Amino acid sequence: MGFLLDESCGKCTPCREGLFALSGILTRITRGEGREGDVELLEELCATVGSASLCQLGATAVNPVMSTTRHFREEYEEHIRDKRCRAGVCKPLVAYTILPDKCTGCLACVKPCPTKAITGKKKLAHTIDAGKCIKCGSCLDVCKFGAVEVK
Repeated sequence: MGFLLDESCGKCTPCREGLFALSGILTRITRGEGREGDVELLEELCATVGSASLCQLGATAVNPVMSTTRHFREEYEEHIRDKRCRAGVCKPLVAYTILPDKCTGCLACVKPCPTKAITGKKKLAHTIDAGKCIKCGSCLDVCKFGAVEVK
């Protein structure tokens, strides 16, 4: 939506205001601030923007949203109801943890952590301080033992 907002010429209200509204709702959902009825509101906005826009940019800009609400509705609802992102890409909705039974205490995840959120002694299971974690994923990238989990 951000790209489409930038591409919109702004001449017609349905495209200009509709894409702005769609972007706001989608952003709110991915931040874990979605509300009941947001999916229906997205669908209603898409129908209006798609049919009332003066050019094909506005008419087709809604297609990705319409397609994802149709095919991945349960994921939208999980974002709103459960504050959960099963794909693990909406940072406010994920949490990184270290599985103690898989962690070898190799210290590989400690050094790349930019906020020093990971603590632990060599050869003992490490832990992640959720309050310090910025969810950058560096621990996940360097762990060779599959001990870092994204929930």
